[in-house]
Amino acid sequence: ATTAAGSEATTAADNSSAGPPASSTSSFSPLDPSTPPFSSRALQGWLLLCCQLPNGGLQDKPGKGRDHYHTCYCLSGLSTAQHWGRDGLVGPEENLLERTNPLVNVTEERYLKWMAMVAAAGSERES
Repeated sequence: ATTAAGSEATTAADNSSAGPPASSTSSFSPLDPSTPPFSSRALQGWLLLCCQLPNGGLQDKPGKGRDHYHTCYCLSGLSTAQHWGRDGLVGPEENLLERTNPLVNVTEERYLKWMAMVAAAGSERES
């Protein structure tokens, strides 16, 4: 998956057909884990417009340099914002990243494969 760069990100963030308006965001409830404690559209906008650098990589915040840690951290946050909550995707479909498990910071597909391997290894030990 890819993210928009430079001026494309500005156009993507202004794309009002990308999802419901921010005002329709449900409010956070600590008793309901399906509602995120943040605006996923605002987080996507911040990551795409303020953290993404035109020559590649993502930074902690404007004025900082890019590095592997913050690129990974930002992509994980972008994936979480895109897939958790009801705010919709900011920008075109090509901005959509694979769903990431935010607790272990790997894609859901890889996480499920790993869990299956762990379960199989555990059952082999028991027999």
